[in-house]
Formats: sequence, C-alpha cells, structure tokens
Amino acid sequence: MTEQAKKKSARRPLRVGLVAAALCALLVISVSAANPEVLEGIVSTIRSSIAIGEYRQDMTLDTGEYVIGLSYPEVSLEEREGRVILTIDGQETDITDELNETGSYLWEYEDEGASVQVKVTLNEEGKPEAVTSIVPAGTEMGESEVSMVTESVVTTTEE
Repeated sequence: MTEQAKKKSARRPLRVGLVAAALCALLVISVSAANPEVLEGIVSTIRSSIAIGEYRQDMTLDTGEYVIGLSYPEVSLEEREGRVILTIDGQETDITDELNETGSYLWEYEDEGASVQVKVTLNEEGKPEAVTSIVPAGTEMGESEVSMVTESVVTTTEE
C-alpha cells in the first residue's frame, strides 16, 4: 500500500475562503429567486470566520449563532494505462494493487477540525468510484456525515 504523506499547504486559508465564496454563490442562485431577504441576512451577519484544520471553518454571526462550514478535499480518480490513480488535493496515489486485492481502498484524514474519508470501490461495471465523507471533529462517521460521489475518468496517452 502506498502511504500518502501529509502535505502542509500555505494556500489552505485562501482555498477555504474560495470554497465559502462558491457556497455563497450557489446559495445566491438557489435562494435569491425564492426569498432574497434570507440570503442578505445570512451574508451580512457573519461577524467572524476562523479556519480550524484543513477542511473546517467556524463562523459566528452577529446574532451570536455559531455555524460550522465543512469543505471537501479535491478528489479525482483516473484510469491511466491500466492503473487506478487516486488524487486528493493534488497528491497522486496508485491504488490499483489494493483495489484488486481487497476490492476497496480507504484514505482517511483527521485533525482538530474534521474527519475525512475517501473510500474507493468498484461499481457494477467494474469502474472505480470514490465516496468522500466528512464530519466535524468529535463526530462519528455515519452519525451525520455528508458524502459526495466521484467517478473515474479514463485517461489515454497518444504515442
């Protein structure tokens, strides 16, 4: 099994901010048509925002309410020259051997902010599929995780 080294990224605060901005943009699109006053209220009441760990941001609103924002790692799956490559936050890992031996591959990360899991399995067609799950630190996976599915992309090289 290939071990994935922890990588410290100086860009994480910027990335968390960009994720928050993207979430706000999605919220604008979905809420503005129905009730624009709600969106205005949420955005204008954020008093402070603190990044806790790699994938969590805690926000305090003017009303004193506390909001936890979780962000997913960037996950992609590629099939390259018969190998399955899992990329998490820009770091590639060849998971082919473990996927063939056990039928799955599990990547886990935990810090003071959140616990993240990326589980890769083979779907009905035999193609790799990743499910990324995240929970705030101190919460058991399965209690209240949020999950996202990523399917593999076949990459071919021309000679």
